[in-house]
Amino acid sequence: MKKLILTTCLALTAGAICAQKAPRIILADELSSVEKPSSLMPSLKDEGVTIWSDDFSDESTWVVDNSGQSGLDYGWNINAESDGWYSTAGISSSSGGNYAELVNGDPFDGTQALDVVYTLTTANPIDVITLAGTNQVTLEFEQFGARFNDLQQILYSTDGVTFNPIGDNLDQSVLSASGGSAYDNPDLKQINLGTVISETSAPIWLQFSWTTNYPASADNPNVWVTYGWYIDDVRIVTNPGNDLQVTDTYWGSEGLNYFQIPITQVAPIDFEAALFNGGNNTQTNVTLNADINAGAFSGTSDPVSIDPLGYDTISLSTQFTPDALGDYTIVQSISTDSTDDVPVNNEISNITFEVVNYIYARDINAVGGSTSNGEDGFEAGNLFDIWADQTLKAIDIRIPGGTNGAQLGVEFYVKLYSLDSEGEFIYENESDPLILTQQMQNSSFTVPLLSPVDLFANTTYLAVVGSYEAGFRVSTAGNSDPQTSFFQDLADGTWYYQTGTPFVRMNFDPTIGVEENSTSFQVGNVFPNPTSNGANLRVVMNNAQNMTMLITDLSGRIVSSKALDLKQGENIIPVDSKNLTSGLYTITLEGNASSVSRKMTIR
Repeated sequence: MKKLILTTCLALTAGAICAQKAPRIILADELSSVEKPSSLMPSLKDEGVTIWSDDFSDESTWVVDNSGQSGLDYGWNINAESDGWYSTAGISSSSGGNYAELVNGDPFDGTQALDVVYTLTTANPIDVITLAGTNQVTLEFEQFGARFNDLQQILYSTDGVTFNPIGDNLDQSVLSASGGSAYDNPDLKQINLGTVISETSAPIWLQFSWTTNYPASADNPNVWVTYGWYIDDVRIVTNPGNDLQVTDTYWGSEGLNYFQIPITQVAPIDFEAALFNGGNNTQTNVTLNADINAGAFSGTSDPVSIDPLGYDTISLSTQFTPDALGDYTIVQSISTDSTDDVPVNNEISNITFEVVNYIYARDINAVGGSTSNGEDGFEAGNLFDIWADQTLKAIDIRIPGGTNGAQLGVEFYVKLYSLDSEGEFIYENESDPLILTQQMQNSSFTVPLLSPVDLFANTTYLAVVGSYEAGFRVSTAGNSDPQTSFFQDLADGTWYYQTGTPFVRMNFDPTIGVEENSTSFQVGNVFPNPTSNGANLRVVMNNAQNMTMLITDLSGRIVSSKALDLKQGENIIPVDSKNLTSGLYTITLEGNASSVSRKMTIR
């Protein structure tokens, strides 16, 4: 089962992950302060006849409900000036003049209102069927803004009381310090109304609504932050004759795509496209076509026909399997018997990736932001599918420096998990803790694991970088599909998915030397960690030996001391935490003039 475009999540253990992991709420201090520059509206071919339009020049044609809030700092307002904290110039719409703007306080002042739903509704219904003579029409409007933890929806009603959603901006990336971007200024939003109203439909009201996308966390001010939403030039137009639209695309091997693939982990790659026929005519002989490295490989899908307002998903009939080291560029296109009246909405961006010797990378290598967790520790990383048995010795990471970078002197580590049949992350191994130096920042570097880990074919692993301390950050590069890159808040042990791709990679270079932490014994890390119900420590002894295990708190005070009689080989030592309060502790093993320390967090 692929991670397909529409509703599936992640192959192998997808259902469990989707059920147990939730989107991460972005913190207010992760707001991006860079405003998207204005860009000209792209030229479009004739899309039909405009049957209704409104440019907000007369504010009485709209009804505003600002949920009991007042003033220009809250809810919808209609004027020619930007009143929010984010954009100084508002929207660069085609008509200029007045526009509608959504505001909800200033997150830097902490003035956002909670528990609100702001709506902007047409004052009078629109008789689409009388005006157009058909239900084959499209709602269009120009917009600007950015998405954070908010829900920006478009709704309609046939009675002016009950409104049903017909669109939203959840397809836009989240703009934060982790990456993402604002909308184009302006961005043309199109919603085909033929899918929701019938040929005998009553007149309709249109509504723009704003609220949080996280109602279960409504008491958290971060979920009520908005950059603002700007709308202008709303219109309804008749649909063109031929308008085949690409609504989503997918490429990858059974759910995940990579931008660097070790030659040992190459697997067949699928290419797919989800299509919608927004025109009035049936589209025949519709195919997806792919050309790789200028003719080195060419593939096409089986042809299909798509009726007006119909959907279909098509994929290459032959998978592509890279067979050599080097760069690969994939050019994709959609073809049909008809000449498309709106070709701009069925173009597919080119794909580039590289087959290399040792590096397995989900990130695109072009750093766009970073991930942090305020004052709390965290772990962040990516899923990797293993297709052939191989030994992993290290994980590569990148940590940002500079004004908005990680703090020098912070302690961090890398860690590896596997996924079990229930979709839970199972600890496998990690590195010794490292102290961040300036030389480590702003470039990729390799962190060896405590010992080599044998990875097994047809298994999914999670590689992460983390820290128990405040001030740590990891670079992000590119975007991940939901449920494929993850973030753990170590304060409460909760896993979230994140859409900014952490710069965390597997490194299979066999020449990497894994340093042993002692000539006489090797110590793994505490597991599970964090913990609230006890933990274990794995120690491998070259020879039987008596040792002492000390547990100290952050002040250095010894809170527990225990004598150990360890046998040759593997020893699993239980760590009793029932008398320890929440916090960070250090476990130290001492013996024969050597000692090793590990961190443990009690929740």
